[in-house]
Amino acid sequence: MAQKNNLTIQVVSIIGGILTAIFFLGFLVVASIIRTETSSLIIGCLFIITTLTISRRLTVPFLDAMNITLYIAGCALIAYGLNKSTNALFIALAITGIFTFFLSKGFILPFLSVILFIISFLGELAYLSSSIQLLQIAVVPVLAVFLFTNLYERDILTGLKENLVSKYTPFHSGLFVSCICLLAGLSVNYGIPAPYWLLSIFIWIGILLIIQRIMPVMEVTNPVSQIGICILCILICLPTMFAPYLSGSLLLILICFHYGYKAECAAALLLFIYAISKYYYDLDITLLTKSITLFCTGIVLLIAWYVLTQKKTRHEKI
Repeated sequence: MAQKNNLTIQVVSIIGGILTAIFFLGFLVVASIIRTETSSLIIGCLFIITTLTISRRLTVPFLDAMNITLYIAGCALIAYGLNKSTNALFIALAITGIFTFFLSKGFILPFLSVILFIISFLGELAYLSSSIQLLQIAVVPVLAVFLFTNLYERDILTGLKENLVSKYTPFHSGLFVSCICLLAGLSVNYGIPAPYWLLSIFIWIGILLIIQRIMPVMEVTNPVSQIGICILCILICLPTMFAPYLSGSLLLILICFHYGYKAECAAALLLFIYAISKYYYDLDITLLTKSITLFCTGIVLLIAWYVLTQKKTRHEKI
């Protein structure tokens, strides 16, 4: 119950901090406190320094909302101050994210810094390559980092220094939220061609890797059964060949289910529901393709149900 209440407080603090930051920035503009890019940059840096100082000296939940407000406002002001140089903007925000992650204490600021760094890093890569398509492809490496962070969680925690162990939870949560945002963004049609089928194949490999970890827990040790389950997973995922956001949400569900992240699993389920509705109403897919896809998926699920039912019946007879 305490963990649930703590999560609720953190979510409310983040939402409240974002809303407060918006109104606070509006006040700074209306009051003519921010007049030039230089003043915006200086005030933004002061906000970030103040936030880090408060975070290091006082770890009080009551101050989280204020820290979030100052941090988001500071990042926004730095971005505005460097708006004439996109390259410098993304580099400055990435450096801010790195410093925040290692210098701040608690959960919320390191969590926000992970998201800030990923956004800045991907933005810088997209700027250097002059291609927005890179932002669509970026979902695969971020998902891969999240997957392998979970697969080798024990090794990572063992190898971390004692003062960095507390950073693992915000790092993990920041990666998860970044995956959610990137997958949701991937579902939007920007009119830019992207190798969706290739993204789907990489995501399917991730699904097979997590399935390999789940099967021993479910006491599936027979090699024939393991191969059959892997083939069945691929058959179920085949209809999502050109909708990687759907298989990506399924990957997140499997990861969170296997490692017992209840809140993250609920968020992944909501993303999965959105992905299914988006897939069905996608204008790029004809009604005939939708019908055939749903029909084939239904057949595969019926076969899976029949095989599992027969196996259960045999065990009961024995």
